[in-house]
Amino acid sequence: MLELKTSTSYVAQIVCPLDMSKPISEDLVKLEQEGVIVYDALYKEMVLVIALLMCIICDNPRASELLNHLGSSALKYCHVCMCDKTENPDELSELRTMALALQQIVEIAALRTEQEKIEMRKLYGVRETLNPLFSIHVDLYRYEKKNALHYHFYVQFFFFRCLPIEVLHTLLLGICKYILKQVMAGLSAHQKAEILARVKSFDTSGFQTKMYGNVCQHYKSFVGRDFKGWSQMALFILGPYLNVGQTQVLLTYSKVFQIVYCEFFSVQLSEDWKAICYWN
Repeated sequence: MLELKTSTSYVAQIVCPLDMSKPISEDLVKLEQEGVIVYDALYKEMVLVIALLMCIICDNPRASELLNHLGSSALKYCHVCMCDKTENPDELSELRTMALALQQIVEIAALRTEQEKIEMRKLYGVRETLNPLFSIHVDLYRYEKKNALHYHFYVQFFFFRCLPIEVLHTLLLGICKYILKQVMAGLSAHQKAEILARVKSFDTSGFQTKMYGNVCQHYKSFVGRDFKGWSQMALFILGPYLNVGQTQVLLTYSKVFQIVYCEFFSVQLSEDWKAICYWN
């Protein structure tokens, strides 16, 4: 007899999102073009319902998958624009559009060898997988411009809306990740040994998370769980090795995640949050 600990099944672990989107896309197209006859409980009669898809709410990795994008680990890491890891992230790159994506997908599919396709995928940051969502009569790349100094706030996607929790995910795998990478890359063997000793002697009992693994060896492969701990403890462990800018950012980070992972929310924490939000 098979004893199951849970009745929850994550379909996404078995079927890829684009495969799951095919029947959904067909229903959405029918709902938009033909409509669906349903029973209205208020008026007690059958009515015709026609509806348009306004947005898709998901996190960044899922948005990349649904746009045929290779993801944040690719050379062209952004599903919003064509910037890559060799460019200045503060400069505006060419925006991705539906027409551009379709053109790139056709070019990749037309190549004869797999090696040629791999190189072209890297160049464009997209894969040529058939995407049922492209059959829906909406612009998946629709955006609106915002007046802000930094590009990442300059273009706000209007169709793919991020989950609120995605902000935390972006912080952990964004600034925190690259500060840690930057600091570690500039350390000598002696300094790395000192950091390992500081980690080993650090008391984590006052935090909601722990340190995992050898940070000096494995920091490049850390995931959100690891950066959750470092976002709160980095100041104590890396303090002597940080410059002024890194110290200021991690100080703000520690305040943010103190509030995010706290067990209760006080009036003082509310005031601290306001101060953080208006920090310049």
